[in-house]
Amino acid sequence: MTDASGPTQLDYAQAVHQLAQLVPAGAVISYGDVAELLGSGGPRQVGKAMTTAEVGTPWWRVLRADGNIAEPLLPRAREHWEREKLARPGKRVDIKNLRWNPTPKQWEAIDILRLSLGNPKMSELDDEL
Repeated sequence: MTDASGPTQLDYAQAVHQLAQLVPAGAVISYGDVAELLGSGGPRQVGKAMTTAEVGTPWWRVLRADGNIAEPLLPRAREHWEREKLARPGKRVDIKNLRWNPTPKQWEAIDILRLSLGNPKMSELDDEL
């Protein structure tokens, strides 16, 4: 992701996908959180980017602010949510209690993604989701 001259330039969708890869099993993040962490875009842009995610990207961990996901994805998402204990059967994810809290190493990776989009690193005050 970086070389001697700095971070590799990514397009927005690539940055969104790489950020989604950082979210561990058992945690979730909202579309708006992703946009805020990357320093650009908004929930709609993140949602659109997630439609092009490669196989293996944990798309079921990136949700609407209400803890749900687009209706056509719900049956497949529920399988993942049940496996990761993110939601009880038939329920949405409790995003407030399961929101991802990045480790210091993950914050470094987030800063690299921000820089790859031409955005400045986050300040410590920005580090609160």
